[in-house]
Amino acid sequence: MRAFAPSSTGQRAIVAILLTFALSSAVSITLSIWATSRAQHHAAVIQVAARQRTLAERYVKEVMLVRDGRKADPHYTGGLLAQSADVLLNGGTAPAINGDDDETWVPRTEDPSIRRQLEQERRLVNDLTATGNRLLEGRPVTDIPLTADERIDLTDPVERLRIISTLTSNVSLNAARAIGATSDRNLGQLIIIQALLGTAGLLVTLLLALALIAATRRRTAHFRSIVSSSTDLVLVLGPDGCRYVSPSVARMVGLGHSSMAGEGFMKFVHADDRATVLSAQSSGSPTELVFRMRNRFEEWRHLEAHVSDLRGDRQIRGVVMNARDVTDRIRLEEELTHQAYHDGLTGLPNRALFRDRLGHALALSQRSAEGVAVALIDLDGFKQVNDSLGHDAGDELLRQVANKFGAISRPSDTLARFGGDEFALLLEGCSENEAIATVRRLLTELAHPILLHKRELALGASIGLALYGAGTESSEELIRHADVAMYAAKEAGRGRIEVFRPEMERRLGETLGLEYEIRVGLEREEFFVHYQPEIDIRTGAVVGVEALLRWESPSRGSVPPSTFIPVAEANGLIIPLGAFVLGAAVNQTASWQREGLLPDGFVTWVNLSGRQLTRGMSDMVEECLAAAGLSPSMLGLEVTETAIVQTGAAGELARDELQRLHARGVLIAIDDFGTGFSSLGQLREFPIDLIKVDRSFVQGSGRDGKDAAITANVVSLAHALGLLAIAEGIESEDQLRAMKELGCDLAQGYLFARPLPPEEIRRGLVGGDWSQLRAA
Repeated sequence: MRAFAPSSTGQRAIVAILLTFALSSAVSITLSIWATSRAQHHAAVIQVAARQRTLAERYVKEVMLVRDGRKADPHYTGGLLAQSADVLLNGGTAPAINGDDDETWVPRTEDPSIRRQLEQERRLVNDLTATGNRLLEGRPVTDIPLTADERIDLTDPVERLRIISTLTSNVSLNAARAIGATSDRNLGQLIIIQALLGTAGLLVTLLLALALIAATRRRTAHFRSIVSSSTDLVLVLGPDGCRYVSPSVARMVGLGHSSMAGEGFMKFVHADDRATVLSAQSSGSPTELVFRMRNRFEEWRHLEAHVSDLRGDRQIRGVVMNARDVTDRIRLEEELTHQAYHDGLTGLPNRALFRDRLGHALALSQRSAEGVAVALIDLDGFKQVNDSLGHDAGDELLRQVANKFGAISRPSDTLARFGGDEFALLLEGCSENEAIATVRRLLTELAHPILLHKRELALGASIGLALYGAGTESSEELIRHADVAMYAAKEAGRGRIEVFRPEMERRLGETLGLEYEIRVGLEREEFFVHYQPEIDIRTGAVVGVEALLRWESPSRGSVPPSTFIPVAEANGLIIPLGAFVLGAAVNQTASWQREGLLPDGFVTWVNLSGRQLTRGMSDMVEECLAAAGLSPSMLGLEVTETAIVQTGAAGELARDELQRLHARGVLIAIDDFGTGFSSLGQLREFPIDLIKVDRSFVQGSGRDGKDAAITANVVSLAHALGLLAIAEGIESEDQLRAMKELGCDLAQGYLFARPLPPEEIRRGLVGGDWSQLRAA
């Protein structure tokens, strides 16, 4: 097979020029010098015109990099394109390109046909940069007026940009070919003129011919150097296989031209891509393709090739493939795609990929009638791990949990992480019993200790399970049902599995509605504070009041605290509600004090939740007391027993807050004592001034010996620790008598007075007669 050599035609032309110049005359010497000079100018013009293709492709690449958030300067490249196009038309110095060419002077193009091509290229450059700017600005590109009369129906901005870039490259190359063809015609005309001028000045002509040979060789070497040093891969394919490979291809593969000629080239193409490459070889299409080629290190490299059908060109007679290595770009795209659909911490699918697979599973289930289930898993106690061991330990714990779940789930299932400590499991082709059995295995496996930072931890989880069917229509709805069931599992005590039922959603809807109304009620000042007196059992005097929050809703009427307080606790609204009660109680007590209505030792008691104690409560209390001008000894704070005996960082923070408040003079009481199972050792360490006996023991002490014994022991314990004991919920004389006999210090209940507005409390403080304020 005769090897294809791009410079062979040039060599034959040089021989012909030598023979012709041997017969030229003295005039032909001048023409030869003129032709050589013009050829050099044409070479510069061809170089600038040809590099426009590289600049157009570089501009598209830099636009894509900037859009992906990477550093590039497409505006600079676009400016080089435009400036070079102007220079090709009107002459001047073409700008330098970093890493490629220096500044190059080119003459003005005079040929009308070439000027038309260059003018078309200038318009295409304008359209290319306008489209690129619109793409970077995130604006639509379809309304850009195309000045070069392109007919592009695509609406995708990236594809439009690439098409305009390809058109720009093609027009630039066509212009370069036209300039080269003009140069060839000039040389041909020169040969004819020299033949007619005669043989005069043969010796001088021969000398000039030798000079021309040297110049031509330099020009050929220049173009050969461009091809040899280019990173683009050039291949020429003919009916008999590969006819030519550029040095860059040989360097990549590590073999010479002889090894890749003919059918040898196809040995390095990936088997899955050979059909596409053979199609391009035989038909010249598709014009753009990506295929894989093995290099000398046995690595598969992705090549993006532009195919030009030049079989009709007698100088080439083949299909030319200009390719470049885009392996890094392909790998980056694959990595970005993986990151977009997977969790970065555990490597599991994320919510987007889970939703996509769930959609496919539901579509398959509609055809096959197989069951589909979604389980949402929320880890119990994960926050404590983060708080006590740090977020690095929390991340490691999540990875271990993901491994545990992955080992249990089936290969056909999809395990995903939605974020935080929430996981999701998609179960395909299973019944309800099989789904429950699977998630129960997750709970069982999770209960096994996990070694974390040399500590063994055992976690629980709350799992909500939703099954496809029963009116479920979409993947989002199925996920939402599983989420509702998961919250039901949390409310039911955690560490359990709940299967979605419609009434769960209704109950959740009611809770969400109540939460919204609480927020609105705070803004509209629908909440107010009532006060219930506390009585000294020995003297019957009022020694304090308890501030109690009340809500009068326009739509619900009077809402009992037992209805809205748990909702406020769950969603954090207890923080602003508690701040409102504290401010109202402190200001009201200060008002009564300024009127001289309060006896010595009078205390207003305000209830605190565990959440409030973990939010810097001591600073808020101090600010309220200072603003109202009230002594800390006139404020008491009631906390539940469970709020201060809890373990972990939250319990430590609550106890520290109580210590600071007590040190500032604020009184502390334990509410509902006896229901939280606190130990005597803990009670001894707490900053407490008063113990409240729970109403359940008080109301049963008159008829139940056990309740009476518990109450007596609580009172005795309080006195032994130097604390006061108050009995709450007294509603009868028998209960009051029993509390007196048991030694209680204070009493509170409807027997004395119901919770009253501030005005009625003021009347009682002024007149000292509370009998008319007793509950009916």
